[in-house]
Amino acid sequence: MKVIFEEYFKNLDNWNFEHGFVRNEELQYYTNNNIELYNGLKIYGKKEKVENELYYISSNDWRKSRKFAYYTSSSLNTKDKFEFLYGVVEVKAKIPVANGAWPAIWMLGSDKEWPLCDEVDIMEYYLYDDKPSILANFMYSNNGECIWNTGVVPLDYFKYRDNNWDNKFHIWKLDWQKEYLKIYLDEELINSIDIRNINNEDFRRKHYLLINLAIGKDHLVPDDKDLPFIYEIEYIKVYQE
Repeated sequence: MKVIFEEYFKNLDNWNFEHGFVRNEELQYYTNNNIELYNGLKIYGKKEKVENELYYISSNDWRKSRKFAYYTSSSLNTKDKFEFLYGVVEVKAKIPVANGAWPAIWMLGSDKEWPLCDEVDIMEYYLYDDKPSILANFMYSNNGECIWNTGVVPLDYFKYRDNNWDNKFHIWKLDWQKEYLKIYLDEELINSIDIRNINNEDFRRKHYLLINLAIGKDHLVPDDKDLPFIYEIEYIKVYQE
């Protein structure tokens, strides 16, 4: 296989920033100020009060009805800058695991809006059934209905083998072929899906990459003593045959 994308974050030429309140009614306000380029990319989740530029007092849209945000972070993607169909994605990262931290490495189809675009979550971390967990998910749309294939591994599974797991870098890998998608963590299979059983174009279109650090929603409210959260990505590589 050859490398078609190799990102060590010497600059951010391949990336776009998201701004403001974006999705899932999360607590953080995305800015382009919460990153550091040093031995890769660091995203900081901070406790700070910022004014919502889209605030409108009569709005029913949660993105506009909040006058202030009390947390900030960053979210980046490669839409229109790097998109690909099939291959192997490898990401070396160290994730924050305190309650309220929601780091992710994921992909979206580039030709339609969510949820019709399908989604691949190479890595998510948050409380799942009240247990800190690593998730690996596939989502596609069937007649407008979102179908989720979710892989969940409690963090304790990894910490039982290495109590210092959360202070180390790990390698997440997506193997995306015409027949299947498989997600690995440190070479251990976490989840897979046979896309030959999906009778539409999902997972057969170009996708772009996203990396973000969300903060909280519902019961995922952070303890301010744990902030700032630090999410570190050393590199991202994409290979194709």
